[in-house]
Amino acid sequence: MYSLRLKCTADEVDLISGELWEAGTAGIREIDDSGGTVLIAGFESNEPQIALMERFAGHDPQWTQEDSTDWVEETHRTWPARLIGQQIFLAPPWCEDATPTGRVRIIHNPGLACGTGEHPCTRLAMEALEILDLKRTTVVDIGTGSGLLAIAALRLGARFGVGIDTDEAALSAARENFELNGLLVLLIAGSADCLSDGCADVLVANISATVLLSIADELLRISKNRLILTGFTLDELPAMEANFGEGAVTSCDEWRCLSVTLS
Repeated sequence: MYSLRLKCTADEVDLISGELWEAGTAGIREIDDSGGTVLIAGFESNEPQIALMERFAGHDPQWTQEDSTDWVEETHRTWPARLIGQQIFLAPPWCEDATPTGRVRIIHNPGLACGTGEHPCTRLAMEALEILDLKRTTVVDIGTGSGLLAIAALRLGARFGVGIDTDEAALSAARENFELNGLLVLLIAGSADCLSDGCADVLVANISATVLLSIADELLRISKNRLILTGFTLDELPAMEANFGEGAVTSCDEWRCLSVTLS
């Protein structure tokens, strides 16, 4: 076995972990480090060394040979089940813990591409969803990635969920997560402009501020009642409010989530 050691910020863990899984890692260990996080990913052969060292050159990469690490066990230890908000229990497939009373269980495989679902913005969007009455609603998740927000909406009572993404690899990961949860969803490979006017009672999008602002007209066209937008920072909040309207703002570290009532 071989291992790749990387240094990153806490905000980069989700994205980099997703890329490591996509590169074929056997497992990932996460270690808190002063001022950041260290990720150690195991690989069965030396073959990906050059490509990975080049890809992560900005993260102080170190490649070493390891003989004793149980990477499956490390992965299970690194990603335990987590409580999110007041109603959600986010659990990996190997978790055998009972779902806490009053919570809905969402199964998510952190070994899929498109991130681990641990980014603060994912949690902020889930918390914004759980305070809504989603019964009989259609929820559209723009830039669905691994599908977690659409899954959360269905688990929280939505009648119908739609996930849309331009990345077909992301849709493959989303499809597997939906199967893990025993849910059906409409997954669309494409961009927001392929959706009809007012098709979403609730629209949720966890994308960068640059992208959100560039498709603002489309998001407002698609959503009938509510927008839940995240993936942006405090400095970007004024521009978001200027384009989408003022609403409830929640935060986690520097990240913000804006929930706007449209009607």
